[in-house]
Amino acid sequence: MELVSNEEQVAENLAELDRAGSSSGDGRQIYLDLIKHGKCYLPYLNESGIAFAPSRFIGYVNNKIRAHGSNQDKHGSKTNVALNRIYGSHPVHHGGLQLEFERFCISIGVKPSRDGSFGTTRKYWLTEDVAEVIAKGQEQQILADAVLTETEKMQLILARVGQGAFRQKLVKHWGKCSATDCSQIDILRASHIKPWRESSNGERLDVYNGLLLNPSLDALFDKGYVSFDDKGQILISPYLSESDRKILNCSSDLNVKLSPEHLKYLAWHRENLFWAEL
Repeated sequence: MELVSNEEQVAENLAELDRAGSSSGDGRQIYLDLIKHGKCYLPYLNESGIAFAPSRFIGYVNNKIRAHGSNQDKHGSKTNVALNRIYGSHPVHHGGLQLEFERFCISIGVKPSRDGSFGTTRKYWLTEDVAEVIAKGQEQQILADAVLTETEKMQLILARVGQGAFRQKLVKHWGKCSATDCSQIDILRASHIKPWRESSNGERLDVYNGLLLNPSLDALFDKGYVSFDDKGQILISPYLSESDRKILNCSSDLNVKLSPEHLKYLAWHRENLFWAEL
């Protein structure tokens, strides 16, 4: 079967999943088995909230629930590559989405588990619309936290978009782009190493959980195309082409001057976000 190449083809498959999920009989059981045994999922929004679609189903053009079982060539590694190209990212472990997945499983009558088939860790693509829903939910939790002062709540919420006290601490700590000589402070981005959505409240405001980066390097770091080793040397993903590296001025000579406190956050980034392998 042909692999998907655009979001419209994926959307058709999501609609097929939703139809199967709301049906009865064999079609619904196939749907439940797909959800239960998947490894990598695309979270998406439907009428019920955040739903989850397994890569090995939505990665084939015009896929159908009953026809899927007869596709002898189906394999998640193939569909993952196709979805990576469409969404410009790869699936990662995500604590918030794992909790949402477990809630979703309960809502459709599937016993949730932490792992996918063969004990592998479930991973998820994070699209902007789903990320915003999760972030808003986390912000509501912060606002409802009676332990936090109003000032602390505002600091935490501003930290999500790299503003407020978090940005000020990064500017004071780095003084310029963490990896280049760019000193145009107003264009530099305050970037969390371990993303805001995955961090505790303390980590969200920790100056050692942040880099001050020029816009192109910030985007590459956020999407996992670059990271840094424990000596501060840049790591560049093989998913980033040589031509794009030149266009974005992403040199293999770049490095950051790290403190020991940075290392745990960079270890998380390399493990969970960096595209280390083809």
